[in-house]
Amino acid sequence: MKMIIGGVSNKKRAFFALTVLLLLGSLLALGTAAYQKNRGSVVNTEDYLYQVYGESSTEAVVPSEDKETAHNVLLLGKDYDSNRTDAIICVSFKADGGISTLQIPRDTYVTDGDYKGRINGLMPRYRAEAIERGDTDPTHTGIKAFAEKIYSLFGIKCQSYVFMDSAAVAAITDTLGGVTVDIPMDIDYTDKDREIDLHLKAGKQTLDGKTASQFLRYRQGYPQADIGRINAQKLYAAAMIGKLQSLSSVKTAVGLADTVAKYVKTDLTPEEIVLLATRLCTVKGDEVLMYTMPGDGVKVNGGSYYGVFCDKLCEVLEKGFETVTEAGALDAEDFSSQKGGYRDTDGVRLSQVLEDGLTIPVYAD
Repeated sequence: MKMIIGGVSNKKRAFFALTVLLLLGSLLALGTAAYQKNRGSVVNTEDYLYQVYGESSTEAVVPSEDKETAHNVLLLGKDYDSNRTDAIICVSFKADGGISTLQIPRDTYVTDGDYKGRINGLMPRYRAEAIERGDTDPTHTGIKAFAEKIYSLFGIKCQSYVFMDSAAVAAITDTLGGVTVDIPMDIDYTDKDREIDLHLKAGKQTLDGKTASQFLRYRQGYPQADIGRINAQKLYAAAMIGKLQSLSSVKTAVGLADTVAKYVKTDLTPEEIVLLATRLCTVKGDEVLMYTMPGDGVKVNGGSYYGVFCDKLCEVLEKGFETVTEAGALDAEDFSSQKGGYRDTDGVRLSQVLEDGLTIPVYAD
């Protein structure tokens, strides 16, 4: 195996309160605000962005912040051809002002009643049950049930959710005019069933929306398939941040917000959106820690899955999510006795990825 250092195209050492990284998260949330229905007063996205970034004489008014407890948001990305959750990220806005994220591999092995399989199959299962009951919003019900299952399995209680359609990445990338990524290796892969036709050379490549979405789904060239893909997602996010940092127009930001809003469903209120977006716009890069679920590839009843190391997960919960628990208190099946695997409990700082890139293991040629 060889190690490739993937860098980002724009390594500006900028103060994060004024970078649009953070606007990326804001776009995700703020973009939905203008489209909220039946939730009281609606935040005007354009006015708020102008106020935050100083291009209006009007002072921004945001709700007062309660930092006594963390606010956790479950960020879900829908698969391209189903309601499976192929991106699962718990985002914690912590009481100390920092932000932590935990990426959960889609192949993580879970059990739920008679279901034994990958975690990305749970939300469609809950949604189908809601449809059978005649629920008026089965997607919302399914996501909330999934959030409760995340809590029982892994100990992170998410109060809110953001559910993104798979087309969001392509749309945002194209709206930005493409994103330049330092591709970690040559990729020559076709899978007609999954609509992947990816042919890239190692090095800096400017990806359009279609290619970017395929790159983020690709995993065949990484020794730990899901972990490799998760690291590639971190690399792409950092590259997008570099592109966003070059934006100087609030109008462009508003246009991006409009793009994002077309692909997002959330139960955040407008007030919560403004509050969390403000946190995103003011946090420093070294206060954003990104974790990956500790674990390794496992075989269960002949199937291939990602098995969780519950003892290491508890370390991550304490360090990054202000949660103290014991491995035995988690419902996730524990594969900690397995040797090797992904055991990092320190995470990676966002500023570190922006400055130095990210090491991604790949198969040797």
